[in-house]
Amino acid sequence: MAKANKRKAAQAARGAAINDDFRQKIAERLLEGADPDLLAKQLAGSAGLSLPLVEQEIARATKSPYFLATEKLRNRIGKWEWVLQNGARLAANDPQGGEIPVIGKIDGETFYRDYYRAHRPVVVQGLFDHWEARSTWSLDYFRDVLGRREVFVQTGREADKDYEINTRDHGAMRSFAELYERLASDEPTNDFYITANNSAQNMDAFRAFYRDIGGIPGILRPGGERNGFIWVGPKGTVTPWHHDLTNNLLIQMVGRKRVRMVASHDTPKMRNHFHCYSRWGSDDLLPGPATAEKPAVLECTIGPGDALFIPIGWWHHVDGLDQTIGMSFIEFAWDNDFYTDYRSYVAF
Repeated sequence: MAKANKRKAAQAARGAAINDDFRQKIAERLLEGADPDLLAKQLAGSAGLSLPLVEQEIARATKSPYFLATEKLRNRIGKWEWVLQNGARLAANDPQGGEIPVIGKIDGETFYRDYYRAHRPVVVQGLFDHWEARSTWSLDYFRDVLGRREVFVQTGREADKDYEINTRDHGAMRSFAELYERLASDEPTNDFYITANNSAQNMDAFRAFYRDIGGIPGILRPGGERNGFIWVGPKGTVTPWHHDLTNNLLIQMVGRKRVRMVASHDTPKMRNHFHCYSRWGSDDLLPGPATAEKPAVLECTIGPGDALFIPIGWWHHVDGLDQTIGMSFIEFAWDNDFYTDYRSYVAF
């Protein structure tokens, strides 16, 4: 009787160990290319199970129609990754591929041909020098216009390592007069930031500032500047690695931002785990050429009067080196609807 009870207990333990989580781990490792025999030994040792039992479970997995269908999809994705990496190898041969060019004012046709259609970033200087905002916008000017009016701001960011993913959890109304004191401080912080995610709520509050901006003929569609997004942050803000779902023109009015960028063809190396976000941390990817595990990283610093074109799908990481005021625009003179067909608002 004792032996029978021990045998039943052992069978129950094995059944508890080989559950759906264990089977999912087997499938994930196999789809990542693990050798079945080596995988069986690793899992048996780590789970305290007999090797034949794990080998049997792996054999069942490889014959499952669900696994076979998923493996077919994996092969298809592998082909896409191969195509992307071909682009990465060709880009590495570009004599200017390791730099973000800085150019003077440019006409729309040249901008479209050399950067927008070519899918290449560029810093353009003098593009909006004719705007009144170039001489009027400052932190004091914003305080004088807004006073104690409340604005919508991202707060409590430093307590949440996934603050950008959880952006909806960090919105709050604050008096701009209250924010002014913190914005004016030279003490760096990433705890609060008025971002593009706050634009809908701040439309009325910021309406007065749009009288100071003009168009960018030939690059933005007529009136497209009226739907730009205003960014106001203290020194020390960090926007972690992500990509946008549109082409983006980021302009700087006050202060400097350091922007690191990775080409869209290096997406397989970006540890993309959810939607448009990356697992790479702020200090993980430094400027330099690609390695077997890491993508090539470009870097530039933009200051007042600079406009950075960020092509659709290019990964970027932004640090506020000073107290900053800027805008971003997506209403270009050419088709920029790349988000309608986007379906990957999920974890990978």
